Amino acid sequence: TPLRYPVASLPRTGKRLAAEWAEKGVVELEDVPAGAFANSVHRRIHQATLTGEPYHDVHSARAAIFSWAFPHIYLDFETIAFPVPRWIGTKPWEQVPFQFSAHLEDTDGSLNHREFLSLDGRDPRRSCAEALISHIPSTGAVITYNASFERSCISRLASLFPDLEVQLTSIASRIVDLLPVTRDNWYHRDQHGSWSIKNVLPTISASGDYGTLAISEGTAAQIAYLEAIAPGVTVDRRAEIHQSLRDYCAKDTYAMVEVLRHLTG
Repeated sequence: TPLRYPVASLPRTGKRLAAEWAEKGVVELEDVPAGAFANSVHRRIHQATLTGEPYHDVHSARAAIFSWAFPHIYLDFETIAFPVPRWIGTKPWEQVPFQFSAHLEDTDGSLNHREFLSLDGRDPRRSCAEALISHIPSTGAVITYNASFERSCISRLASLFPDLEVQLTSIASRIVDLLPVTRDNWYHRDQHGSWSIKNVLPTISASGDYGTLAISEGTAAQIAYLEAIAPGVTVDRRAEIHQSLRDYCAKDTYAMVEVLRHLTG
């Protein structure tokens, strides 16, 4: 029988704690006595698991994002990495962005979606950099989920194209990270110890999870990209992949919109 909420799902030291509790015959968090964990995050997870009530600190979440200037720009990249470089100037396993989605949110809550996707097989870096400059406003917080990834993508583009460096560096300098805000202020037991946006979204939104999409995670997006640029792909299949990738990347940025609104609502 699958475990409901295993002790091993606790972040960081979960496996060690699971081994310790297993020696006492306990494998489910629901069977661990209240107050048994010293770590504050583990206590929070344990409490939410025992009660079924999510942990939600609205005031702290609002304080954390108070300085995030409008328009809010929710940004997500999809990248591809080749063991043998495909394009001049790339390195083995370098993450090259071939797609991004950006949801722009004004102070009144209205949303505007902008995007970029290259499936022609050519080096997408220059086109991606120019699209960022074209689509991303010159002011406003650039909201990401795990900021180091998006920041590194933009910084690599800035170093590659000196004529675009100022604009790209401006975008990178305005990046903020929604992940730690979510981690500090929300936990639902159905996240099972993970704050991945794919685990958080079903606990806060009625808009549907990623399982409804033809492409539902990053590795699948990379595989789809490789299929789309392969010589034998049909026009219809490439068009199908094009739409599926657009749907997936847009889901990532709209998910951030939903998470932030829920955290601060």
